[in-house]
Amino acid sequence: MGKITKLPAYNCIFFRSGHCIHEEAMNPGLDPEKQCHVLMELENRYDHLLTQADIFDLTSEQVQRIWAGRFGEIVSWEMFCDIYVPESAEDDRCHRLFGSACTNRFSRCPGICPLYIAKRPQKDIES
Repeated sequence: MGKITKLPAYNCIFFRSGHCIHEEAMNPGLDPEKQCHVLMELENRYDHLLTQADIFDLTSEQVQRIWAGRFGEIVSWEMFCDIYVPESAEDDRCHRLFGSACTNRFSRCPGICPLYIAKRPQKDIES
């Protein structure tokens, strides 16, 4: 007799890149360990810049120029993350990003499970 295995849950609304994001979908941002480290690093650096701006009484325009000078065009996801995968050739956001969380930090999808909810088919505009 063969071993029974679960069917893959590719059509589940919680399935992202082979991982189950149910936890993040229900409570976004709850677990800091699941958050994208690139975004967290940039947020920390920006918060640090704002603290310095308060100390030196800088205007928002000055802060924007400083931020653009430090992190304008030179920032790339690869600088902070070794598992970065671009969304597409035109979109440099990470394919693994779900909100502010990294789907790679969630458990692998076990297949169709009690949390499974099928995606609704997209309706055609002409329908």
